[in-house]
Amino acid sequence: MNDQLQRLVDFAALPNTHLQVAPYVIGERRPFNLPINLLTMSDRSMIAYAESQARGHLDRESTFVLSSLSAYHQLQAEALSQTESVALIEQLRKGTP
Repeated sequence: MNDQLQRLVDFAALPNTHLQVAPYVIGERRPFNLPINLLTMSDRSMIAYAESQARGHLDRESTFVLSSLSAYHQLQAEALSQTESVALIEQLRKGTP
């Protein structure tokens, strides 16, 4: 587990990445229960790819994509900053809550 947490800290240090931890306390306000990817295509259109246990689903429907984008922005706003996220990960690595 320590190696995995260190990998996250290393990832956050890369110049082209941004790491944010969504704290457990956001509880029911978390917008996603399953993985979702929001993709911006070269023509600036957006698509969403969502996965469930049974299958993956690619959606170009603007109402679904825009609602997913809105939910993502809400999650991003509630998540810890990158500095706070790395500090939390470091605390976990040291075994302190």
